[in-house]
Amino acid sequence: MHLPQGPVTYKYIEVGKTLYQALSTRTPRFPPRVAYVMLSSLFQEKRETVTVYDPFCGNGVILCTAYLLFSKKIKKIIGADLHPVVLETARRNFRWMKEHNAFEERLRAIQAYKTENSELKKTYQERCRLIFNHAQQICLDVELLQRDAAQIQEHLAAIDGEVVLVTDPPYAHNDHWNPKDGLESADFGPLEPFLQQVAIAPNVTALLICYRVNQPIRGLLERYFVVTPLGGTKGRAIYRCEPR
Repeated sequence: MHLPQGPVTYKYIEVGKTLYQALSTRTPRFPPRVAYVMLSSLFQEKRETVTVYDPFCGNGVILCTAYLLFSKKIKKIIGADLHPVVLETARRNFRWMKEHNAFEERLRAIQAYKTENSELKKTYQERCRLIFNHAQQICLDVELLQRDAAQIQEHLAAIDGEVVLVTDPPYAHNDHWNPKDGLESADFGPLEPFLQQVAIAPNVTALLICYRVNQPIRGLLERYFVVTPLGGTKGRAIYRCEPR
């Protein structure tokens, strides 16, 4: 069951194992594979380094994936969330990758993991050691803020240089999304005001967004962006949105 030594991949970044998860909230587990697909689609072409910003960062899975796998192509990482518990969990995830004391705490947490399978615990600890050693070689500024994405326009204006948003909005849940008779009458909750603000931000060069496959939003995205579907994985459809 031991993972081979070698380059860190998205498979090593798993919420609840190598990453902490905010168990006291409704924040769902976000698959690192989805984060990898979104980010690799962005960085597969040659481009100048950009700021990667997740305005719904939750536990920080997308940002941790960007940090560990694409740091050479990123100028700065910014994450924001309105919920203080998940935001502190994201901070905790970055701390364990950079600070030795936090890393040792992470290993102890894995040792206390509720399973009698000692081999499994050892696998998780080896994965963490590999990530920690890799992260020590990375020099990249990470900023995590408590902000409301529904008021993102002002914050985007304060960011220097090009910005790419990569995010998994929480608005796909039923308490935010209320489909009616067709797109024109559908209620997308706070998602549409968010998209409106992003669309007019002059320094946003792309928005990578994923959404539940059973809640199609392509028509809504096309109101504000040029949209390229990127397929999907793990029950989420992925879209690349660029300014008109």
